[in-house]
Amino acid sequence: MNRMICSLLAAGAATFALVSKAQARPLPEPPRAARLEYRYERANEWRELQRTRRDFYARWHSRRERARFERWYSRRCEELRYHGW
Repeated sequence: MNRMICSLLAAGAATFALVSKAQARPLPEPPRAARLEYRYERANEWRELQRTRRDFYARWHSRRERARFERWYSRRCEELRYHGW
């Protein structure tokens, strides 16, 4: 029994020794200008969203309209916050 376990362990060690090591390659990084342009566009989207909210609350609205706007606003914030960064 002991001999069988030792041979299995030796076979497993030999298998791992023969397997080539994985080579990690860094992901290509986008040019700095492209990253800055993307951040600028995202900042503009946030400013536009804030302007839209300010304009909406500058007038009186029913509860239904406010609830609908708040749902849209929260979905849009989630999109900007978690998608595409």
